[in-house]
Amino acid sequence: MDKKDFSNLEDQIMSTVSNALKAIDFANLKKDINHKTEDTINQFKSKFNGYSEKYMNLNKKSKNHISTYINKKPSGSVSSILYIVFGVMGSLIYGSSLLIFLIFKMLFNGVAIIGSSIMFGVALLLFVVSIGLLIRGITLRKRVKRFKKYVKCIDDNSYFSINDLAKFTKEKESFVLKDLNKMIDLGMFLEGHIDEEKTYFMLNDEVYNDYLNLKKQQIAKEINNEKINEEIKNSEKDEIESTIKIGRNYIEQIKNIRNDLYKEEIAVKLDKLGNIANQILTQVEKNPKKIQEVNKFINHYLPITIKLISSYKDINNQSVKGENIENAKIEIEKSLDLINSAFENLLDDLFEDVVLDISTDISVLKTLFKQEGLAEEDFKK
Repeated sequence: MDKKDFSNLEDQIMSTVSNALKAIDFANLKKDINHKTEDTINQFKSKFNGYSEKYMNLNKKSKNHISTYINKKPSGSVSSILYIVFGVMGSLIYGSSLLIFLIFKMLFNGVAIIGSSIMFGVALLLFVVSIGLLIRGITLRKRVKRFKKYVKCIDDNSYFSINDLAKFTKEKESFVLKDLNKMIDLGMFLEGHIDEEKTYFMLNDEVYNDYLNLKKQQIAKEINNEKINEEIKNSEKDEIESTIKIGRNYIEQIKNIRNDLYKEEIAVKLDKLGNIANQILTQVEKNPKKIQEVNKFINHYLPITIKLISSYKDINNQSVKGENIENAKIEIEKSLDLINSAFENLLDDLFEDVVLDISTDISVLKTLFKQEGLAEEDFKK
């Protein structure tokens, strides 16, 4: 049914009911819960904005003189040169010795010389050690150069993105991360730190301590946020349970009044009303998200309906039944017809999502059948 039509039915109900009784509005329950929830969320947002503002202050910290926080003689700056020098010298000396030994052996057609094998073995070992020293020196020298690149890139900033450092040095991010950790361990960065997420390099202890404090605040806010969400969830759950309980109580009152009026024609209408109301509450229990759509039904229309049929019961028990009493009974019976019609439409609206899901499933099945060549038109070919 169209929402506009349903709205018109509501107007008709209220117009008819006003001829019998004055309406009472019990719809304040949800309003109070909503206000409470809104205030809680606003408080959280206010605190979170304060956190964000503080975090921005960390970003805007004044620049540092990077020279204060780096080692003037980084690890490997001297040793790398020594390794390279001794490595080159050893490689040349012992490499030449090995070459001479091989040439001598070839010229004299493998003539055995006392101790030649031992000498060859020692020379070979020293040559390998020399190559190792050379490689070690080159490796250390490259790390020193990368260190200088990092320093140049960081400039006077308090912290820097590891991803940006990787782009600047044209290295993989994982390599840069491992490289920075090694340099921190070696004291090349005197107060260097890397955040827990491994995304930022922080130059000094002050920035790192600020990061830790902000991290603690963030964790506290997340815990608080979870607590608020839990409170909201519990509030919504309590609201649903309370609303359904109220609705069940109204249905029970309708049944009791119906039992007193079982001889009257209105009893059939009350049976229908109780059945529809029960189905509406059952549907809400299955899908709590629909509670907003039935709040007015439970907190407004049902109380009015109870008042109407209670009045019907009272005037029906009068020993003298004049014209006014009969007119009032007719008005109430008419209002029950409208109420039943409106409640049927409300119940139908609650199944809108169910119908949509069914239509979607059918459409998917049709598409799958067509793709598999199982559609009806495929068999007609």
